[in-house]
Amino acid sequence: MKWNNKFTYPKSSRSLKNGFRHYLFDNNKLPSVTSILQATKSEEDKAALENWKKRVGHFEANKIKNEASARGSSMHLHIEMFLKNRINESFFEENEQYKNMAKEIIDKGIKGKLEEIYGIEATLQNPEHKYAGTADLIGVYQGQEAVIDFKQANKPKKVDYIQDYFLQLGRLAPLIFRGAQV
Repeated sequence: MKWNNKFTYPKSSRSLKNGFRHYLFDNNKLPSVTSILQATKSEEDKAALENWKKRVGHFEANKIKNEASARGSSMHLHIEMFLKNRINESFFEENEQYKNMAKEIIDKGIKGKLEEIYGIEATLQNPEHKYAGTADLIGVYQGQEAVIDFKQANKPKKVDYIQDYFLQLGRLAPLIFRGAQV
């Protein structure tokens, strides 16, 4: 994998307002793609989430959510460190779930497939349509420019359950490859 500084990504800061993430670029405050998708979920999806919380209990639901969030953050960090050549393969020898997840993504999804890296944790904005986001990885994947988002889960998901992932990437990708402000 080689680094290619094809794009310059804007600097921003993040904030939470009423539970939704926003990006601040100079004086321009834009909601995140993820927050927009969360706010526009169908009533059916919102009800399903609430039903799950009631089924397992709010305390247990929060515990599960926080553990998954911490595991996902650790997994992302270790993939990022690998891509930046800051950790070696021996790091993954310990049997911790987030390391196993990171190793699987690296072994099955990155090695031999990712050819160039344009950016990691790259902030993108669309001031015209008033949204922003952060891409986990931007580069050339199997010969094509790609926006890559790392997701963690304890078991495989049905495609019907991850439509938001496609929408999320679909809103970010045009910002990079059509020459919009990145």
